[in-house]
Amino acid sequence: MRILNPVVIAAATIAATAMLAPAAFAASPMGSLGGEAIPSNADETLAVGSGIRPGTYTTTGLAEEADPGTFCRWRVIDANNAIRDQGQTDSEQDQQTVTIRPTDTFFETFRCAAWTSPGLFGSLGGGMN
Repeated sequence: MRILNPVVIAAATIAATAMLAPAAFAASPMGSLGGEAIPSNADETLAVGSGIRPGTYTTTGLAEEADPGTFCRWRVIDANNAIRDQGQTDSEQDQQTVTIRPTDTFFETFRCAAWTSPGLFGSLGGGMN
């Protein structure tokens, strides 16, 4: 029986994990390695830190499932309970991007397509503890 080099085994494990992890974590709103997603057409208020990590998120616009004549609306609430950033669109093809800071308190989204953060490590900066 041949004993394999532990370095080779570790490298192969890391490579396999890097290839599979984005798909595995993308389905979870709070995936531990980033790749977070907020479901399409969700009407949600998420607390920064426990409901959503600070980071940059993008949506394609209005959810396909949204009722006709409605808007994708979103806003970020800061530590002073004031609206720091907001946006809206009535198009399914009007990309919206938001950056949530560690000092923000809430992110609200209504009738938008799924919000996603970029890549495997896209939202680790200033992550949750």
